[in-house]
Amino acid sequence: MRHLPVACLCLALAACGGDFSNDDLAFLNALPRREDLAAKLPAKNSGRSAGGLATRSSALVVRLGEPSKLMGDTEETGRAFNASVDALLSRLEDIRSLPPTTREPDRRVWGPYRDQNHAGYDVRFVMTREALSFDYQLEYRKTGTGEAGWWAFLRGTFESDAGIRKGVGGLHLDVERAEQEGLPATDVTALRRLDIHYQTKALPTRVELTFTPKNGAFPVARYTYREAQGSLGEMQFLMPGQDLVPGGLLEDLSLTTRWSPDGRGMAVLDVLSGDIRGAKYTECWDVRGRVTFTARSWDFFNPTEGERATCPDFSSLDG
Repeated sequence: MRHLPVACLCLALAACGGDFSNDDLAFLNALPRREDLAAKLPAKNSGRSAGGLATRSSALVVRLGEPSKLMGDTEETGRAFNASVDALLSRLEDIRSLPPTTREPDRRVWGPYRDQNHAGYDVRFVMTREALSFDYQLEYRKTGTGEAGWWAFLRGTFESDAGIRKGVGGLHLDVERAEQEGLPATDVTALRRLDIHYQTKALPTRVELTFTPKNGAFPVARYTYREAQGSLGEMQFLMPGQDLVPGGLLEDLSLTTRWSPDGRGMAVLDVLSGDIRGAKYTECWDVRGRVTFTARSWDFFNPTEGERATCPDFSSLDG
């Protein structure tokens, strides 16, 4: 999902020109930027191999010194997470490029303009403010339908706290409404909606992506990224249908991975269903991505391998 079918307003705005007022900037600072929401993945190391649990015939046959497959899963998911964030926020960057066409004390409007990408549609971007709270919509209408014809494809909210772009917000892409209105949404046809919720006012910061499928084509998918002081990162997501241990059932897993900027990390797998439902697996790795410690809650004879002291301190992400 590289590009969402949101109109590129900057093409239409290019003839407007003008300057931003200080109050314009207050509105624009309510829009999130990529650096606010993107997952900061650990440094890539040449000693780390690609792939994840799905590449193993028996997922938790792990030996000390081997590359961590769980870190491979997190890196792959983190890149997809950032691509989804980019797909939404790149359209907000267009809004920042030129000043609004309409200014009111607590309202700004860019447009309306004929949509360059969808013949027969108009597009505009509207922001409103109440105290420190902002709402914004990317709106469409069929040309000639008047004010009552506008509907929102993208909605966003932001409640400001101390500091620029510090606060709580969300973005919501309504793919189902676009299809009902006849607006093509070809890059996200499998979805009914895409939602981002975030808080950047305090550490650890938090960003959550939720993908809601059309007609139950797949389970609702949630990916959560948190960041603590010192650029310590955490990614949490579900991994359904994994063949974790020999047996007749597949396992649904919840994976929480934490890492430091130099690449050291720790992962915890909680087994939600399957042959060993309720079990927990812990793994730590070094700067090369090599496993230094493992713990299996279901293994009474050899529950741990390696030294737990090799696991980094991630207590600032607890709670």
